[in-house]
Parts: sequence; C-alpha cells; structure tokens
Amino acid sequence: MKKTLLAVALAQVCLPSMVYADTSTDEVMVVTANRIEQSTQSVAAQVEVVTRDDIERIQAKSLIDVFRRLTGVQVTQNGGRGQLASIFVRGANADQVLVLVDGVRFNRATKGSVDFSQVPVNFVDRIEYVRGARASVYGSEAIGGVINIITLANSKTNNTTKLAAGVGSLDYREASLTTGVEVGEQGHLNLALGYDADDGYNVKPQPGINDGDRHGFESLNGLAGYSHRFDDSWSAFANFRIFDNTYQYDGTFTSRQLREAEVENYALSSGVEYQRNAVSSQFSVNWQNQEDWDYIQSEGKGSSGASNDELDQLNLQWNAQYQLTQQITFAGGVDWRDETYKVKTSGDKFERDNLAVYGIAVADYDAFFGELSLRLDDNEQFGSESTYNLGLGYRFSELLAITTSYGTSFKAPNLYQLYNGLYGNQSLKPESADSFELTVSGLLADVHWSVTGYDTRIDDLIDFNSSTSRYYNVNGESKLQGIEIVTEFDTAFISHQLSADFKDPEDRNGEQLVRRAKKMFKYNAIASFDVVDVSLGYQYVGERPDFGGDLDAYNLFDLSANYYANEHLTLNARIDNVFDEDYETAAGYPAPERAFYMNASYEF
Repeated sequence: MKKTLLAVALAQVCLPSMVYADTSTDEVMVVTANRIEQSTQSVAAQVEVVTRDDIERIQAKSLIDVFRRLTGVQVTQNGGRGQLASIFVRGANADQVLVLVDGVRFNRATKGSVDFSQVPVNFVDRIEYVRGARASVYGSEAIGGVINIITLANSKTNNTTKLAAGVGSLDYREASLTTGVEVGEQGHLNLALGYDADDGYNVKPQPGINDGDRHGFESLNGLAGYSHRFDDSWSAFANFRIFDNTYQYDGTFTSRQLREAEVENYALSSGVEYQRNAVSSQFSVNWQNQEDWDYIQSEGKGSSGASNDELDQLNLQWNAQYQLTQQITFAGGVDWRDETYKVKTSGDKFERDNLAVYGIAVADYDAFFGELSLRLDDNEQFGSESTYNLGLGYRFSELLAITTSYGTSFKAPNLYQLYNGLYGNQSLKPESADSFELTVSGLLADVHWSVTGYDTRIDDLIDFNSSTSRYYNVNGESKLQGIEIVTEFDTAFISHQLSADFKDPEDRNGEQLVRRAKKMFKYNAIASFDVVDVSLGYQYVGERPDFGGDLDAYNLFDLSANYYANEHLTLNARIDNVFDEDYETAAGYPAPERAFYMNASYEF
C-alpha cells in the first residue's frame, strides 16, 4: 500500500515540494504558483498539494477537514457542518486569501470571503495551496495566499466509476457517484453527483429561549465535464457544475428565531488549448451565478421578510507560454472580469469590470532558480493597481537550499462593502500590502525540513466600524509576521509531518488581531499496513481574542481508517474530535462534540 501524507512542500531540495504526495517521488508538478506547469522544486514559494487519494484517505467530509491539516491555516466556524466557515492564512483576513476553482476566482468573493463549508468536497480532484503574495499573477485578494480547487471536470486520468455511501453522528448521511469514461479515441467525459446532510445540533445555544433547536445542513451537487483532443496541437473542454445547499442557524436576540439560508450556485466553463513545440496557449470563458436566500424557517424564502441576493461573474482569460530554453520560460496573458451584485428584494443592481495584463518569467539553471512577475489591473470602480513579485533561490547541494521573495499585493473592496444599503461605503480604497519571506530548507538524516520567516505589512485595511455600522479604511499599518517550521520523515510503516507556526498578527495599534492565534502546532501521520491505512491528525491552536472576550486554546485529534477489502470495495471509518474537546473557534458557537462516521465505496 503506497504511503501518502498531507504535507508541505518542503522547499526546493530533492524532495517533493509539498504535499500529499508520495515521498518517494522526486518532484510534484503544479500550475497555480505562476499559471504555468512547473516542478515545485523551481517555485520560489511555499506550495502544498492535496490529491483526491489524500482526501479519501482522511475521509474528509468537507474542505474544512482538509484545510485544518495544512500549514499556516487556521479555521474558524460558527458551529458545525454547513455553518459559516472561513480560514486565516498566516494571520491574513479571510478575504485576503484568493480562492480559485479550476484556475478561475470563485464567485463568492464578489460579496466577501469564501464560505468553504458550502463548496462540495465531492467535486475535488486536487488542491494546490500557495502561501504568500501572488497578486502579481492573479490580482486582488492574493495577499496571504492562493487556494486553487481543481475539480474532476477536466481530469484526463479519471477512468473508473465509484459509488459511495455513508452514515454518521447527528444523523449524517451521504451518497456519491463519480465516473470518468473515454469517448471514442479523443474524448473524455467526467461526471460527479453528490448528496450529504445532517440534522445538526444547537450551534448557538440560548438557554431558556432556543432549547432543543437543531441547526442542520443539506447539499445536493453535480458536475459534468467533457474534453476533446482534435490533434497533437489543439484541444477543447467544456464543463458545468451546480450545488444547492440549505442550512439552519440561530437568529435569536430577545425571542427565539430559527432561521434558514439557501445557496444556489451554477458555473459554466469552456475553452481551447494550443500546444506546439515550445509554445502553448489557453483561452477560456467562465460564467458563474450564485443566488442566496435568508429567511425565518417557519415563514419560508418567499416571505416578505426574506432577503434575496444574486451574484454574477463573467471571466475571460487568455494565457500563453514560451519555453525559450530548457531553463527559461516566459508567460503572460490578459484577464477580464465583470461582476454584478443584485439585491433582488429591493431591485438594486451594482456592476463593475476589471481588465488586467500580466507577464511572468521563470528560470531554473543549475543551482539557481527564480521568478519575476508583473501585473496591471484597471478597475472600473477604483482605478489602476500595479503589483510585482521577485523570487530567487539557490541550492547549495541536494541537502540544503535557500529561497527569498518580495512582492506587492492588494485587495479591492467587494461590491457588498461598497454598495450595501445598510453597511456599504462607496469611498473605500483598496488595501495594499508588501510581503517579504525567506526559506531555508534541507535534508538531514532522512528528515526533510524547512524554516520560513515572513513579514507582511498592510495599509488601508478595510474593517467594519460598529459605531457607524459602515465599512471603512483603517489609517495606519497592520503587520503579519511569523515563522513556520515544517519537518517530514518516515519511520518503518509510518509517514510523519509536523509543523509549528509562530506569528504575531497585529493591527495598527499593536493589538493582536481578532481570532488569530499566535501559536499553532500540527501533526499528520499515515500508517500503512497490508490492506489497511490509518490516518491521524492533530492540531493545537493557542489563545486568541474575539469580540467580547478571549477564546481558550484547544487540542484537536481526528482519526480515520481505510480497509481495502478487495480491489473494488473499501470500508472507511472516521472519528472527529477523538477526545471530545470542548472548544470554540468563534465566541458563542460551541464546536461539534465527538463524531463518528462510516462509509463504503465500490469502484469498477
């Protein structure tokens, strides 16, 4: 049984720079860091890769289960499955991390940060996670990092059909189907269907008011993708995905109010690709639509008190690469995006477009490697922003390497922050940031290790003023400084990965940022036997301030096992919060108690 591990790309030595990848592999290929395919050994950034096998091995029920294991990621969630969930990367705000789906920014960013509890894990083929500034490649929001969720839609390697079903605590139930089939000699079709739900628990108990309430979650999702190769140079693809999620939450103030929200998301993409000798080019069109309803459950989404918002996003992307030599590659392209925010209950509609051009140079020559990227964004609402990134690395030997990078980035105010009738402020300016990082990595006695120090300074931070109930730009400089330490090694049949994150996230007054811990420790392990894999995940999150008080530190364990009964049937089990830790990631919202899950999958 092949051992794999959710791990980190441990720099540019002779190991797979990051991962969930087989530690026997010499390199891992990624596309997210610079929008070109390159080895993680030549990327001047910290990159982690999570594969579909990794997700199934830990029996993740949501993307949040995956992100909890990643270096530098801290998760906050207003309760359990399906409730509002976001992440902080290196202490950056949740909306300062750019989220892509198949290389295109996720539509939810138009209204704010991505709620990861809403994105079906059933879609995911691979996740590429890059820490640090990447605005010079992708534009707004890429201050803390970039997460690219690559779906099954365009997979060329998915040639099996898998059926899965499971049950668990809180009346959890799930069922899914994924299949990939060859269509003739040149075509490939991928399909995925999924359903999961639970009845939940009281995520925000109000003694004597909402006793006995349960806040559940239900998701229906589907995906279809087709790709076709016309000849050795030309190919094309088209795909469609949809999810419809419903969840309950507590809206109680002085009297009980059980509320419900529904999120309906559609996305349609198509494109063509050309590759011949040293030249390659891609052009794609992506349309996304998301409609949100929020209402009192007993009254329904058609009631007079319900809210109804709609987000539309149209993206046109052209990217081209030219490999000058085996060591040097140039890339560049054009991004155009149109965003629309509609408040359907009032009839208000707000729209803006963004046009950007960018250029990238990547080099890997003997012991040296590096990258340079430049980008200019011209936004209809706030004007022009230019960003750049320079990264350099040197391999002293197969046992030691050093990498450094400096980059600028920004985050534009989203349409909700600008135009919402109650909270918006049309005079908001984009946030701007400068980031520096230095990584030393190596191999010592079969232990892969890396130490990364980073320093990010953010000006004109967009915050919410509770006194005026409006968003505003904060005068002064916020600071995100820290050190990440990662080690990865094997002992007999067990693969280990440990990380320690020490950071000092401060606002302009030197106060610790809300919900950001200064210390985090994580340990991930995979034990592989003949027909069984066992996975253990551990995380420690230190004390951190929250609105109205401090949140206690907590230790969290999860455990999963996979039994490969035969070449077709796999039986799986997972325990969340093994020791039934009592903790909160958001004040007033107790996290789930210990939970058990069982699942069976059949592949043919």
